[in-house]
Amino acid sequence: MNTLPEVSVVIPAYNEAAGISVFLERLSAELETCCTAFEIYVVDDGSDDATWSELREFRKNHAYLNASRFTRNFGKEAAILAGLREARGEAVIVMDADGQHPVSLLPEMLELWRRGKAQIVAGKKIKRFEDGLIARLNAWIFNTLMHTLTGLDLAGATDYRLLDRRVVDALLSFPEKIRFFRGMTIWTGFTRAEVDFEVAPRIAGNSQWTTSQLTRLAITAITAYSAKPLGMIFRIGGLGMVVASFLALQAIYSWTTGIDVPGWTSLTVITLFFGSAILLSIGVMGAYLAQIFDEIKARPEFLIAAKLDDLPNHD
Repeated sequence: MNTLPEVSVVIPAYNEAAGISVFLERLSAELETCCTAFEIYVVDDGSDDATWSELREFRKNHAYLNASRFTRNFGKEAAILAGLREARGEAVIVMDADGQHPVSLLPEMLELWRRGKAQIVAGKKIKRFEDGLIARLNAWIFNTLMHTLTGLDLAGATDYRLLDRRVVDALLSFPEKIRFFRGMTIWTGFTRAEVDFEVAPRIAGNSQWTTSQLTRLAITAITAYSAKPLGMIFRIGGLGMVVASFLALQAIYSWTTGIDVPGWTSLTVITLFFGSAILLSIGVMGAYLAQIFDEIKARPEFLIAAKLDDLPNHD
């Protein structure tokens, strides 16, 4: 592939062996109808199933596919970054490998970009039939916290989005190691458009996301894009000083008048409240310190174990 493609599709994949080939067939068939030249780049995020073998097999008959494999699971954000660094297209589309991001949306996204309507075209989910109560609750808590603490409205937001080459170059120029792809694309300020879609069922397998992973993502996103939690600690401290001053005045009054004012219950509640607030405050500061710690180590975001271009086309 000597000429630069018009469109690059970046696909992070983790344990998607059961459906990756079917998805790539659907994707390439759609791209052939709306692109003059394209490439697909898959990043195997340290899968412990046969995802890499499936990619090697698919590559034998599809030269437009390239892929790399991490030495271990570094996470989706690292996989997206690795794909963006390899993508050569004038437009770069990021989408999941499980088939829940519909390939039928690609022509509309590309049309908006080609007509100059937007430099970022984001897919926005409007329905998700597979999600249970816990999954919807987790998503609501995550989006509410993000909007409250960072100002980013991520309701319905996904990683399914088209980026103009200028946007990609801007993202790659950012020096930080800890990244949140959805937030970073919004932060750039490039013109945006949204395209609604209904989340399709997975081609195969189950979602790899857990509540603990979503919690870690929320902590990373919030501490990376806002200092509001630190301001909240300051306000809690100010409230504590007001309450402490009131109790001190009450104690002085009781001592000088000789009146025994009962207050053990209220004092216990206040002590427990502010004791918990102090521990929470330490935890918040710890999260920011952890971000700083990870950044100053300056370790690479990921390590590559292999690339399809570096391997012979046989197992």
